Amino acid sequence: MRNQIAYRIFNLVVSVLVAAYDFLWDLFARFRGRPPRKMCVVFAYHTVKPEQRAAFARQMEMLVRHAKPVAAGLEALPDENTHYAAITFDDGVENLVENAFPELLKRKIPATVFVVTDMLGEYPRWEYRGANSTLQERTMSQEQLCSLSTDLITIGSHTATHPYLPSIGPESLQRELKGSRVKLEQMLNREVKLFSSPYGEFDEKIANACKEAGYDRVFTTVPSLAFCKPRELVTGRVGASPSDWPLEFRLKLAGAYRWVPYAYAIKRRIFSGPKDGKKQESGAYEGEKREESWNRGVSTR
Repeated sequence: MRNQIAYRIFNLVVSVLVAAYDFLWDLFARFRGRPPRKMCVVFAYHTVKPEQRAAFARQMEMLVRHAKPVAAGLEALPDENTHYAAITFDDGVENLVENAFPELLKRKIPATVFVVTDMLGEYPRWEYRGANSTLQERTMSQEQLCSLSTDLITIGSHTATHPYLPSIGPESLQRELKGSRVKLEQMLNREVKLFSSPYGEFDEKIANACKEAGYDRVFTTVPSLAFCKPRELVTGRVGASPSDWPLEFRLKLAGAYRWVPYAYAIKRRIFSGPKDGKKQESGAYEGEKREESWNRGVSTR
């Protein structure tokens, strides 16, 4: 627990420095008569428990004060040079219906919910890999999904069974991707074009398979700025929770956590050594490079 708090404090301090740099850069730009930078952050939530609803509401208040909410499925950011933010939820747990969606609707904040199609209305049976756990939370049922407001809530796929995608074969991968999309479209009677990769994992194989399965956008958990290019295929997100400290959430909203992938890369290079350093560079920074290359239509392989 102490290590986790120390880790959060370290990230917070570095992000304060990044935010200070951004502030000075924007101040200099205004002095030169240039418009403020356009940027967008996509948040990745998992669960909002009853005791967390008030904290989540305060975060959404902060969001609408400091950014313009946008839908995660938009093709490109609006023309106005300002700060934008999008909300997404992975796993589609039931407590969102009572604790998150009313707060979003109250503030007219659009959101995207990524659901695991073969486990609707059940307790999750997938493997826990150290992220925000939803294993004790029942997922939304088909009836609940179909009753959600289509004006603000978009449904996307989080696969059929929530596997670790890099470890499965091509046929299983297509069943997880295309099978879940088709099932959702039949259930909801509308197109499903957004996909969130379980555990945030993706590579060239997964990106290709997502395109073949009919998705327009793949969301990861690489904390990079979003929608930097029109119609980008792979989009990063920053993890968020109602338990985030107010300053922590404010810095995430400002895009100040975008340094994290580069820190991961440096750490891997230091501890992996020269012999296998390149091989070990497979985490967040490598993910961000893959995002950039896929959004240019060029493979990193």
